[in-house]
Amino acid sequence: MERNTEGSPGNKALFLDLVGTLVALDETRQLPLGPDGAIRLVLMPNVAARLAPERDRLVFVVTNQAGVARGRLSLAQLEQAMAELDRLLGMVLTGWRICPHDEGDGCPCRKPRPAMLLELAADYGVDMAASLMVGDQEVDRQTAANAGVGGFAWAADFFGWNVS
Repeated sequence: MERNTEGSPGNKALFLDLVGTLVALDETRQLPLGPDGAIRLVLMPNVAARLAPERDRLVFVVTNQAGVARGRLSLAQLEQAMAELDRLLGMVLTGWRICPHDEGDGCPCRKPRPAMLLELAADYGVDMAASLMVGDQEVDRQTAANAGVGGFAWAADFFGWNVS
């Protein structure tokens, strides 16, 4: 999916992890599936409200989804789920990248490798040093560092889940 394709060098971007950051995960830290095998998206708290003001910024989702390589999910299911996520968020997403590979595949797109972010940066003229990545795991922080993203925020802090 691609939207807002008019990128110019120097664009600031917001890179977001998917599972555990934007949407709830199941007990195995994967996207939950319903009885019919369809992906069930449940937004994490404050996500839609926090991202609403970002509508004028480049907003991307980058996600590892080894369930494709393992036969749990199809790429078509994931693309459909990402389009549904964008609708749930009020059409704020500029685009997304999905790594369908397993850990042992050695692909350059699997986080913490930076290829997904670097492809988006090249396509949209993103100033990586001025950009931010939000995630819920150390692999997300490592990915941001490996891609040269200037800032990293833990999802709990960015979305206000740590507020007492």
